[in-house]
Amino acid sequence: MLFCLTVLVGNDARAGWRAHALVVEGWGGALGKAQDQAFFRPFAASTGTGILRYVWDGGSLPAPAGRHAWALALVEDSTARIACMQGRLQRLGGSPGSADACGVPALHDGIALAWDRGRIPAAPHWSDFWNIVRYPGKRGLRKDPRSTLEIALMADGVAASDVYTVLATPEGVDRAFHKLSQLRPYIVWWTSAAESARIIGDGSVLMTSAAGGEVAASAGSGHRDVGLQWAQSLDDGLSWGVAPGLDSTVRDRARALLHYMSQPEQIARFAGLYHARPDDPSLQPMPMDAAFWQTHLPGLAKRFADWLATP
Repeated sequence: MLFCLTVLVGNDARAGWRAHALVVEGWGGALGKAQDQAFFRPFAASTGTGILRYVWDGGSLPAPAGRHAWALALVEDSTARIACMQGRLQRLGGSPGSADACGVPALHDGIALAWDRGRIPAAPHWSDFWNIVRYPGKRGLRKDPRSTLEIALMADGVAASDVYTVLATPEGVDRAFHKLSQLRPYIVWWTSAAESARIIGDGSVLMTSAAGGEVAASAGSGHRDVGLQWAQSLDDGLSWGVAPGLDSTVRDRARALLHYMSQPEQIARFAGLYHARPDDPSLQPMPMDAAFWQTHLPGLAKRFADWLATP
């Protein structure tokens, strides 16, 4: 967990402001910067509430303890569901076990295939991602079963509409890991959305799964012409979770920030700063199934870790 941003305004800028600041656990990269500009800085300026934003990689939700005790955390919907069941997020309402029980929707981020257009002129697909003979070079994938196993099955010919049906079976899990094993010597693992954009931008990989908004935001900043293939992309929902056991003052500040971020003006400002995916209904990305991962993530995460540890 890395320190990313401090916002100091009003009375909180005086000595002791840190003890009164609202701590937010967010994501880095272009997404974090857009949220700073659209939400955190204007909220701090209008309310006088200092905000500390820390960065985490979206993996296992850190415990809200010590001097980094967060009040709000940006999490994937599958993470929110699991944390809700474990009592690690405050229940906000909704049906038990649902994405809205412990999370306020933040955005949908697209996971697409990013590639080096200087070396591959035509847009590749996930099947091409595995074709090392025709397209020699390193490949980037998320170091997490989420998105990675779905991509492996689509590369193996499974239709997007059938991916979770197949992945819910032992045979489907074996099929996904067998497909990953074929590519294993060429994989560069990424652990954050910002890192997914960096490894394709700096030439560490020829192709990668990547957060589309991060790649789009970095376009033109490097020496490579990076393309985004949105066919067979995945749509990942992200939500804000509230830490349990907050005192009333911090809880009220957290709710005030959530309310502020849900206003149309702020939503429009954020949308103008961070373009998570093209506004094209014909692309029809595959929604990542938060309910599936709520049930299957513990087992598949262990299988994934065992697979990584096996030579």
